[in-house]
Amino acid sequence: MSKIKIKYNQITYNISVRTDNALSLGKEKIKNLSDIEKDTLKNTLFVLCLMFVAGFMLVALGTFRNIDKKVSGIIIPKYSNVDEELVKRVKNLTGGYPIENMADYIAVEDDKVAAFLIAIAKKESNWGERTPKLNGEECYNYWGFREKRDRMGSGGHTCFDSPKDAVYSVANRIDRLVEKDFDTPEEMILWKCGYSCEGHNEESVQKWIDDVDFYYNKF
Repeated sequence: MSKIKIKYNQITYNISVRTDNALSLGKEKIKNLSDIEKDTLKNTLFVLCLMFVAGFMLVALGTFRNIDKKVSGIIIPKYSNVDEELVKRVKNLTGGYPIENMADYIAVEDDKVAAFLIAIAKKESNWGERTPKLNGEECYNYWGFREKRDRMGSGGHTCFDSPKDAVYSVANRIDRLVEKDFDTPEEMILWKCGYSCEGHNEESVQKWIDDVDFYYNKF
C-alpha cells in the first residue's frame, strides 16, 4: 500500500511540476505577447505622429507660400511675368518719384492699364509725393482711390498694406473699367466724378482729362 502511495505522490508531484511549468510558460508567453503589443502600439503611435507632423508641415508650407498673396482679403498674384521693357519705360518716366519703386508691379499689367496707372497717379498724387496717411504711416495710395476697407487713410482714401497691394487693387479696378469701354482719359473721368460730373467745376473736369491724357499718351 505504501508503494502505491509513493507512486501516487510521484504522479501528483509530476503533475504539479508540469502544471507549474505550463503556467510559468504561459505567463512568460503572455508577458512576451504583452511586450510585443506594447512595442507594436508604440511603433504605431510613432508612425501616426510622424504622419501628423509631416501633414502639418505640408499644410504649414502651403500656408506660408500663400501668406504674401493675401492682403486684407485680397489674393495677390505672384509677379513672375514682369515685362522688363515696360519696367524701363516706367522708370524712365517716373525716375526719382516714389512710384518708381512700383515699376515691377506695374509692368505685369497690359499697356493700357499700365498707362492709366501712371497717368492717374501723376494727376492725383504727383507720382506718390502727395498721399493719404494712416497714423502718420504711408498708405501707398497714389491714385486717390476710395474703396471701403478696415484701414482707411486721410481724406477717406483706402490705405493699402503694401505697394504690391496698392498696384494690384487699383489695376484691377482700372481693368474692369476698361473692359466696360471706359478706355480713354475722357471716359475715365468717372475716376474723378463718379458716374456723373454734374456739380463738378467744368474747368476742373477738363483739366483732369487733359492732364491724364498727356501722361497717358506720353507713356
